[in-house]
Amino acid sequence: MAQQSEKHFSPRTTNILLVSSVVILIASVLIRYLAPAQWDTAIMQWATGMGWEFGLQHVVLAIMGVGVFLFLLVAFDQPD
Repeated sequence: MAQQSEKHFSPRTTNILLVSSVVILIASVLIRYLAPAQWDTAIMQWATGMGWEFGLQHVVLAIMGVGVFLFLLVAFDQPD
């Protein structure tokens, strides 16, 4: 029976994804706690103008979601 070879990211791609996920997660935490209140107000005004309702906290959660997704992509791609 023919053996299927598993495809994995190259070490360079793995390192890029890992570093970018960590940078995104750290940046999202810094934005959450260091952003001025005017940013939240500006985002809410813009979102309301578009017919949506969200603020800075929702934007930060979305950014964190991207960081966690990249981290899990690397974690589950590792060979056994």
